[in-house]
Amino acid sequence: MKQFKRWLYLTHRWLGVVLCVWFALLFASGIIMMYVEYPELTEEERLWQLAPLDTTAVHLSLTAVAKQVELDEFSSIKLTTVNQRTAYQLADTAGFTQTVFADNGAVFTGWQPAQAVATALQSGFANAADNAIHTGVIHIDQWTVSSALDSSRPLHRVALADDAGTVLYISDLSGQIVRDTNRNERFWNWLGSTIHWIYPWQLRQHATLWNNLLTYLALAGVFSVVSGTVVGWWRLRLQRRYKSGNLSPFTGWQKWHHVLGLCFVLFIATWIFSGLMSMFPWGIFDNSSSAEEQMQLYYGGPLDKLSEFPTLPALSASDGVKEIEWRRLGNKRYLVLHRTASDASVLLTDTNAKDALLPLIAERLPALRPEAQLLQQRTITEYDNWYYTHHNRYRPLPVVEARFNDDEVSWYHIDLRTGAVVQRLTHTDRWARWLYNGLHSFDFALLFQRRPLWDLVLIVLCICGFLFSLTAVVIGWRRLRH
Repeated sequence: MKQFKRWLYLTHRWLGVVLCVWFALLFASGIIMMYVEYPELTEEERLWQLAPLDTTAVHLSLTAVAKQVELDEFSSIKLTTVNQRTAYQLADTAGFTQTVFADNGAVFTGWQPAQAVATALQSGFANAADNAIHTGVIHIDQWTVSSALDSSRPLHRVALADDAGTVLYISDLSGQIVRDTNRNERFWNWLGSTIHWIYPWQLRQHATLWNNLLTYLALAGVFSVVSGTVVGWWRLRLQRRYKSGNLSPFTGWQKWHHVLGLCFVLFIATWIFSGLMSMFPWGIFDNSSSAEEQMQLYYGGPLDKLSEFPTLPALSASDGVKEIEWRRLGNKRYLVLHRTASDASVLLTDTNAKDALLPLIAERLPALRPEAQLLQQRTITEYDNWYYTHHNRYRPLPVVEARFNDDEVSWYHIDLRTGAVVQRLTHTDRWARWLYNGLHSFDFALLFQRRPLWDLVLIVLCICGFLFSLTAVVIGWRRLRH
């Protein structure tokens, strides 16, 4: 037992020396990340900065364009705007997307720098008096490391000469803006997400290496906290106190480290542990079935029989429609007209039979899990603990929630405005939701629906965690000096 105690003391001491600065930076950067998130072109921004559609500029029908690209099945079809020109964006069943201009049928093959600059200046991000500078064609940089942009690379980087220091990233594959950043966002992210996630792009581009580094650092952090908790409890005397009359044998910084560690051990331990869970280590949150395959069963297959879709409505800029999306549910084919992220309407027929999407969704729900029974179906009009928006995460309302009794106890949320599946939650996903989001970001409806209560709780706890880590930094520095 004596040997075990010595081993545990030494383990905690040297793990603390190695990890104390990282712990302090985690808590400090976590506060910044509460208010300045990693740069992203949100769904709201993406639609906002597009020019309204004018369907009088559409001179080619969808069926004519499909013949031109020699395909008759698609995974997605949109009518959108590319550099002030109306264009079809068609993704085949393998996910490869082509952009075809609707005025003359030309296939988009990429931008020259001057065209990328023009795209930036004609977007909603620029004012009439702004200038812009093309700063290069890049594959990846500090603000474009996300794998979500892989299908958009390479990227034109264009800096606007505005007061905010806006930089836009324009895909050379789609011709559209896919990311925006500003000076304030970049500055605080150097102090926030880049530190918190150990996110310099030179490391992050090597996904496996980065993932393993964070996983094992977090695991070491868990061992450090657990060992420290055991050691701290051993050295605590609640009844037979030390000669000084104190509960702790330590003085100065070591005493503060001992006391703060035991007072906030639950938060510190769960926060580091949830950080480990955020990496989804060793596949522990992998599901046994494919959500994509289930969604395709619900949709009824790829977009085909294009002539059966409603015809394009006559739209002008005053109608405010930014994108038109072709969708399918079973044998029913329809259009979705997007004005903003929260404003979408459905065109089910050429005469637009309104409010008919709910029964169509209800009819298709059993196809999600045909081998299981649909236990519950309800309409959600307010966010809850399972379906919510927080930290800039886009979630539409209202949605239909469908619960099944399959082996994974699957829940699905379907957008009532479009018929699209927004998310699937299996029992594994629900565990991940609490072990990561719940413990790390305190994403509890009780808190985030009552801001600033959420802010106050998290800031106080992060400050306490930082102060505890600061005591470890001082102790570690003194140890190394000697």
